[in-house]
Amino acid sequence: MIKRLKPAVIIEVLLHLLFWAFITVLPILSRPYENAAFRLIFPFWHLILINVLLAVQFYLNAFLLIPVVLNKNKNIWLYFALLLLAFISLDLIIIHTRPVMQFPRLRAMYGLPPRPPFFANFNLLPLTAITAAGFAYRYLADQFRVINNKREITNAALVSELAFLRSQISPHFIFNVINSVVALSRLNPVAVEPTLIQLSKLLRYMLYITDEEKVTMQQKTDYLGSYIELQRLRFRDQVTVNFNFDVTEPEKTIEPMLLIPFVENAFKYGTGDVTAPVIDISLKANNKLLDFKVQNTYNPNEPYKDENHGIGLNNVKRRLELLYPNKHSLLITQADNIYKVNLQIQLK
Repeated sequence: MIKRLKPAVIIEVLLHLLFWAFITVLPILSRPYENAAFRLIFPFWHLILINVLLAVQFYLNAFLLIPVVLNKNKNIWLYFALLLLAFISLDLIIIHTRPVMQFPRLRAMYGLPPRPPFFANFNLLPLTAITAAGFAYRYLADQFRVINNKREITNAALVSELAFLRSQISPHFIFNVINSVVALSRLNPVAVEPTLIQLSKLLRYMLYITDEEKVTMQQKTDYLGSYIELQRLRFRDQVTVNFNFDVTEPEKTIEPMLLIPFVENAFKYGTGDVTAPVIDISLKANNKLLDFKVQNTYNPNEPYKDENHGIGLNNVKRRLELLYPNKHSLLITQADNIYKVNLQIQLK
């Protein structure tokens, strides 16, 4: 049962218990019990009773009168009538349970003045203070609830958007790979079988790994290696591909499908009508920072190969904004027929 409770609820309950425990033992901590008359007027059991009644007033006001009568039903007169009734009832209980008030002889024995008139015994200050505390508690609780609701709505929207973006990447990637296999079957049929083996590894990654919220750097490196090997089988010695990685924390995690769009674009636009194409890929990661670089030569005069260019790139830019706000840098430059991407992510 306790495991089902949210940590915030447990903490709030503990804070309430600590508060009332402190209020109960406060007279002892302030040493008024050294005075015999004080012990007579306020025995310890009576102090506990007073605090119980104050707690009744606090929670009655904060959890029933304000949210139901005042906020929900909008009946301010009924609210004040019930609040006044609670005031008088609880104060009467406090007065008539005070031992010294019921024994005039004890008052004379301890040199206390005669019992004052009945209405002079009313002391609404503690009840007033605890009622004000109930107002403050209810207001703050409602404000925090509004803030949490807004945060949950925002988070739900972000989760939905991320799910859409991730689902968008997979079909886009499969489309590009199938095109690569089709081209390879025409240029080098013998390489189709090992290519399909590499493709099966990629599909296994996409089916079982990308459904997870995060993947390890080792899985990410293996995935990039499989994709690059697939492209090497396709292009053979037509393209120079350099892939270097240095991962000192292989169990460090990152969101899936963040790096592959840049590698896809390197092979997509860094091949074809390009003189001596070269693709350099570097992945370095430690406990705090991921440094990913992709560089490829390209033909500036070659038009885009399809009208849907940039889906993967725009997608990953948006995901980076959502997943790593103010914790990443993406620098893309084009100069001297060389396209460079430098992505740095502060790992969580």
